[in-house]
Amino acid sequence: IGCNNQKEEPTVLCCSPPVDFYLFVDKKSSLRQDFLNNKGEFDKENVYFYQLLDKNTEKKYDTNFNFGVSSPKKEGYDVLSVYPTPFLHTGKTEILYLKNKTKSYKIEYVGTQGKCCTVQFKEMHIDGIKNNDFILK
Repeated sequence: IGCNNQKEEPTVLCCSPPVDFYLFVDKKSSLRQDFLNNKGEFDKENVYFYQLLDKNTEKKYDTNFNFGVSSPKKEGYDVLSVYPTPFLHTGKTEILYLKNKTKSYKIEYVGTQGKCCTVQFKEMHIDGIKNNDFILK
């Protein structure tokens, strides 16, 4: 039985990839400058999400930066995002890094993927500190 409670052929996929992964950066934070270049624009050269395949090999992911968020819950923040993120929703702790021009953040993420590609966030730590509000501090 597929997503719409209808019989489906096993080759028919009923879902799309899991949602984006977001981190929020306070526009008033001194950390914000580490994500911008000298012109005040998103530093595409030095800022990206990645995973380590081995000690010396990074797998980079396309990273987006959106200035200002219109959501009332996260007003006053810029958003760093990566899409798609099926590699984060395995049910085990997955490690993702965020690099900028001054440092790399280690993000330990636990999420699951359920029936029809629904995803559920379980827990996250940034540099060893529990951070379930997705705000980079």
